[in-house]
Amino acid sequence: MGIQDERPLTPLQVVKLTYLCHGWMLGLYHQPLSAQPAEAWQYGPVIPDVYHEVKVHGRKPITTPIDFPKAELDFIESDLVQQVYRAYEDFSGIQLSQITHEPGTPWHRIWHEHGRNTIIPNSLIEEHYAGLAAEDE
Repeated sequence: MGIQDERPLTPLQVVKLTYLCHGWMLGLYHQPLSAQPAEAWQYGPVIPDVYHEVKVHGRKPITTPIDFPKAELDFIESDLVQQVYRAYEDFSGIQLSQITHEPGTPWHRIWHEHGRNTIIPNSLIEEHYAGLAAEDE
C-alpha cells in the first residue's frame, strides 16, 4: 500500500485498509483506487485480489513483502494511502471490520439487500465516503 512502517499488519488489516483507501479515494476524488470492484463478503467488504494474495498468512501478521503487481500510485493516491493508514493505524482487523459493517455502510446495504458476494457499486461507496468527508468539514 505504499506504507513505510515496520509494524506488520494482519491479512484482515490489509484487506480492510485497502477497502478504506478505495472508499476514501472515491469519496474525496471521485476516482477508484482499485480497478477490481469490492464485494460484500460475510466478514465485510473485500477486494478479492487483495484477499487472495494475503490469505496464505492466516491470522498471523504479514512479515514478508506482499507480491502485488506493481502499480504506480500518483502523488494524490500515495498521499491518500498514507493519510488513511495514519488515521486507522491503531485499529485491529476486527475494529476495522466493525467500521465497515456499521448500519448504512455500503457493505451493510448490499449485504442486506442482495446478499453474499455481491459487487458493491463504486457509486454507493463514493456516496458513503463523500458523506463522511462532508461531516468532517
